[in-house]
Amino acid sequence: MPWVLIAVAVALLLAATATGVLAIRRQRRTQNGRGMRVLASILVILGWIAMLAGLLPIAQDVASNLAGDTIAGTARPTAPGLVPAGLPTTTTSAKPAAPDPLAALRVGDCVEVPMDQTTDPKTGQPTWRAGSPAVADCDSLDANYRVVQTGAGECTGNLYKLETSRHDKSGNLIYHLCLAYDWRVGVCYDTTQMDEPLKVDCGTAGAHIVQVTAVLEDTREGAGCPRDGQGAVWVVWDKRALTVCFRGGDEPGR
Repeated sequence: MPWVLIAVAVALLLAATATGVLAIRRQRRTQNGRGMRVLASILVILGWIAMLAGLLPIAQDVASNLAGDTIAGTARPTAPGLVPAGLPTTTTSAKPAAPDPLAALRVGDCVEVPMDQTTDPKTGQPTWRAGSPAVADCDSLDANYRVVQTGAGECTGNLYKLETSRHDKSGNLIYHLCLAYDWRVGVCYDTTQMDEPLKVDCGTAGAHIVQVTAVLEDTREGAGCPRDGQGAVWVVWDKRALTVCFRGGDEPGR
């Protein structure tokens, strides 16, 4: 539609121009061209009106395109720039290691120490190699050693035979135990290997099965051992100042 109006406007303006030219010629010839001039003026006015009417919609379309599309909705502020969130910081710390049960042992408590017979590389003589100790009930047959001293100090006294210790990664002492063989009154032992006897059930048969009747510390003789119908038998460890008494008919370590 706007382009039709523009075409009409151009036609009117051309007609006005032609009319004006004719009016000027007639005025020169006859000195009377007023009517033609009026007609030319009217055509000019109509032409410009048509021109404006055609150009106005075009101008509105151009302005609309320059302004950009309008989208219905609610205006919202521009979102701020997003900052990547870091991983959540956990406050939980690593669980402390479980305490070593050997660190809780006190004097009089018992342990099981595996003993393997081997040969001393220096002397070639039979000897024993101690394994890692484990907490044991003193009334069990597995409890072959008892604690006679704890702490960082050097093992002292006559009774201790083995010592074992452990440190953490920082070098701090976790435990240090001084151990003596666990002789107990009323308990039976297999003394086939007298230097490392084994606790056994007293119903066990064998020539080397003995039952302890007394344990005498700081003593190197058996005068104080209790007697039965067959007297008394004892074994003395001079280095440890220890005497262990057995039933009169027993033959420990024969």
